[in-house]
Amino acid sequence: MKFKSLFLLLIYLLLFNNLLAQTEVKKINKKRVLIASSSIGLALGGSYWYVKNAWWAEKQTGFHFDDGADFTYALNVDKLGHFMGGLQASDVFSSSMRWTGMNEKKSLWYGAAFGSVIQLAIEIKDGYAPYWGFSKWDLALGSAGSIWPLAQYYNNDLKGIDFKFSYYKRSDIYWKLEQQRNKEINKNSWQDDYPNQTYWLTFDLNHFTETCCWPEWLNLAIGFGLDDTQYLNENNTKKGGNNEWYIALDYDIPKMLKKWNSPSAKKVKHWLNYFHLPAPTIRISPQLDFYPLFL
Repeated sequence: MKFKSLFLLLIYLLLFNNLLAQTEVKKINKKRVLIASSSIGLALGGSYWYVKNAWWAEKQTGFHFDDGADFTYALNVDKLGHFMGGLQASDVFSSSMRWTGMNEKKSLWYGAAFGSVIQLAIEIKDGYAPYWGFSKWDLALGSAGSIWPLAQYYNNDLKGIDFKFSYYKRSDIYWKLEQQRNKEINKNSWQDDYPNQTYWLTFDLNHFTETCCWPEWLNLAIGFGLDDTQYLNENNTKKGGNNEWYIALDYDIPKMLKKWNSPSAKKVKHWLNYFHLPAPTIRISPQLDFYPLFL
């Protein structure tokens, strides 16, 4: 089975045609539907082209499942990358549907479906790549991310919890190991540079408890990452390394910039809030350390 370059776009169009068949169509602005569908279609095509050249450039093999290296090469930091990818794909789609006139509940359901299908398509494509394989755990975490906005809609407690991402190039270990494997990696290729990525689970304390003096825009965050002690074994497979755990302060950008409240500003603040900004941080594992500002 071969996948054409517009595979993900076709999946999107099928979903979108089904969406338009619903009774909600009467409330949807047709011009905005055209703009949203064209924009998402172009974004999917561009994303597929980028990922195809970054991840799937090698000669394709027969379909196979991941053999277990999935749990060692990035010590599961990549799983949170899949979660964030599903979350953001779902958010993009549901936000676009609300812009066209669809109600929030239905848009979130379609967003969850869209994000999950994208994750399935990625794993199917990985199943034909020589160095990867179809990973049920990547699919599960990616789908969980896609469903997260819908879960927040139905459970008020979850609205006080967010997921964020940060990246800062502290180490060259990823490039050094790839060079040892005789692979040419662009110096700006960050997507697999897991030692320099950190994923954050943030908590809005004011959402869960009444506090007298805790700023409403200040949250607590738990970070998860990978250190730079990995190495290659005799099979050129990444081994070793340690997961890093952090506790940090985090900023709620929409609440920090309350006065910037135009419709465009709200969208900008919403998407900026996916990024964890430099903040005082304590690393609790694999060794204790304090950073006045950590990204």
